[in-house]
Amino acid sequence: MKRRDFVQQSTLSGTLVLMNPSLILKKKTKHIGVQLWSVRDAADQDPKGTLQQLARMGYKEVEGYKYENQKFYSYTPVEFAKLLKAVDLKMTGAHTGISLHHWDASSRTLNDLAKQTIDDHAAIGVKQLICPYIDEQWRTPENFKQLCEVFNQVGEACKKSGIQFGYHNHDFEFKKSGDTTFMDLLMKQTDPGLVIWEMDLYWVKYANEDPAHWIKRYGKRIQAFHVKDIADSPKRESIEVGEGTIDFEQLFKLPEASDVIYYIVELEDYRTTSLEGVEVSLRNLKSILAKV
Repeated sequence: MKRRDFVQQSTLSGTLVLMNPSLILKKKTKHIGVQLWSVRDAADQDPKGTLQQLARMGYKEVEGYKYENQKFYSYTPVEFAKLLKAVDLKMTGAHTGISLHHWDASSRTLNDLAKQTIDDHAAIGVKQLICPYIDEQWRTPENFKQLCEVFNQVGEACKKSGIQFGYHNHDFEFKKSGDTTFMDLLMKQTDPGLVIWEMDLYWVKYANEDPAHWIKRYGKRIQAFHVKDIADSPKRESIEVGEGTIDFEQLFKLPEASDVIYYIVELEDYRTTSLEGVEVSLRNLKSILAKV
């Protein structure tokens, strides 16, 4: 019922239509943002100027990625929060690496680095803290088992700070390992109430998988989409939203996708420049979502 603004209540004869306010269904607000990795060439040199340009394009939210030594770019959390407010942007999500480096193996608890990371992102106003990738060294069966335990504990700590914790996929998660996949294992070995899935639609397609299949399988876990298109070319590179071969409208209309409220533009390749690419993507994404 996501695509209806209201429910009509009719008499059995069908001759009279009554509007019952209690049956009006509210549409969930769709948050459109942009992953700052998309414009890293500009943002790494001039974070403030780049944020201003994104705001002028019409973006209201961004997803961060550059958190190092307890700073966002060169700003402390308090300073960066002020900068975002000054340009009328919110950082509702962020990518930051979570691994066994955030784990005290002896006590089987999160270490101070993990706790500080969560606190710093909470200070910015982040609503979703996402692990963007798992290095190959952590993908052994034993490390993976521990990593899922870390993810659950990070998710629990994030939840106490009003943040959702989740995982962002690439393509390797869909390779078969025996009779299962890394993505299935991750979903089964982490707590649904503590670990969400930020589905990157491009990488699912790049892995020669059908995003609709995975959305139907784990819809309740998927709380955000990374939205970038796939080019109809031998390289199958990422391309501006709406300029490639992915049928986003069909995917967004799936009932199982109804829990998604964050639609995050991310680009790694561009036909023009990074800033022009995310502007085109914003315009096209708004047009697509208007039909959903």
